[in-house]
Amino acid sequence: MQVDVRLSPGGDSYLAEVEGRPAGRLDLVRRDGVIVYPHTKVQPEHEGRGVGSALVRTALDAARAEGARVVPLCWFVKEWIDRHPDYADLVEGT
Repeated sequence: MQVDVRLSPGGDSYLAEVEGRPAGRLDLVRRDGVIVYPHTKVQPEHEGRGVGSALVRTALDAARAEGARVVPLCWFVKEWIDRHPDYADLVEGT
């Protein structure tokens, strides 16, 4: 399954699509070089199929590229980082 992820036009979320249809979103808030991830939502029909992971990986790769620190308020983002420790260095306060 191909998951396409892009930053929303307003820059306040990452949007995931599968076969051209909305599959999920990862909300974000930017503050002074820090990106806060308060909420992730995956459509029920796409849960457990890698959509959430694609959203988080894309968001964190973009944060790394711009030199930003992150605050994973969303439980899914936090657990994803815990399972992928090579992203732990991005977390604010570590």
